[in-house]
Amino acid sequence: MSWMYGLLGVQGVSNVIGVIELATAALIALRPLSPKASFAGSVAAVVTFLLTVSFLFSTPGAVHWNYGFPVLGDAGQFLIKDLVLLGASLWTAAEAHRAAQGPRPWLTFFVTIPHVP
Repeated sequence: MSWMYGLLGVQGVSNVIGVIELATAALIALRPLSPKASFAGSVAAVVTFLLTVSFLFSTPGAVHWNYGFPVLGDAGQFLIKDLVLLGASLWTAAEAHRAAQGPRPWLTFFVTIPHVP
C-alpha cells in the first residue's frame, strides 16, 4: 500500500481508507433493507481484513522469536484482532447471501410435497 502515499500523501490515504471503511460498514448495516448490498459490504470487509492480516507477515516487528517460538510484537498484537473480524465478515457474508437467495429450492420441494398416508 506504500504506493498510495506517494500519490495521495498520508492524509489523503487516511481519508480514502476511512471512506472505504465507512461505506463498507453502511453496506453491511443495510442488511434488513437489502441483503445483496449487505453481501457486497461483507465481501468488501473480507477483502479488507485479508489485506490487513497479510501485514502480520510483512510488517517488521510483528513477530519476534523468543526461545525458538514466534511471539507477537506490538504491531502483531494490534493486527491479530483482524482474524476475528475476518471471521465475522465471512459470517455476515454467508448470512446475507443466504437471505438474498430466498427460500432454498430443496426446502421448498420437501415442504410442498403432500403427505400420503
